[in-house]
Amino acid sequence: MIEKQIADGMRKIRKSKGLTLKQLGQKIGISPGMLSRLENNQSSPPIATLAKIAQGLEVPISIFFEVNGETTDQKYIVTRNDQRRQVVRRGRIGFIYYAFNTAKDLHLIEAFIMEHPPIKKKLKALFDHPGEELILVLRGSIELIYGHETIRLAVGDAIHFDPSIPHRAQNVGKDAAECLVVIAGQKDYFRRNT
Repeated sequence: MIEKQIADGMRKIRKSKGLTLKQLGQKIGISPGMLSRLENNQSSPPIATLAKIAQGLEVPISIFFEVNGETTDQKYIVTRNDQRRQVVRRGRIGFIYYAFNTAKDLHLIEAFIMEHPPIKKKLKALFDHPGEELILVLRGSIELIYGHETIRLAVGDAIHFDPSIPHRAQNVGKDAAECLVVIAGQKDYFRRNT
């Protein structure tokens, strides 16, 4: 259900801005074919790809997760442990993301819990997007492939980095790993839209 909501939202926003798939693709470096598959719910975008699409459409990433256009004037949002919403069923490499909020008004940062299943085969995909990113390991251990470096992180370790460098996180243990992921948008974007 959430995948269809994301797909429909992408198409609706793109069309409302008068952009073709080709124009959006050129703007964010994603092929029109891939964008078409995402908009037709034939593929589920990883958070990094969704962040690029949101940046290209000049909207906060949280807009894709809103329920019935919900917004709030509240200055804070509490998300109880049992109320986290799964926002991407399974990214291309098997990660599951859970959002803390969907409030359009609080969009300078986006925070997620990301579950990393144990690796069954060597991963190759790398992702890049504008802004800043922070990963805090909550359970298990992961490696962050960052450009040509491999950085190992254990429980309690955190890394804050420039996500425009191609990267991916991957589990290095036998059990699932869990991380807090915080993505902050590109500062220029927020100056234009505030």
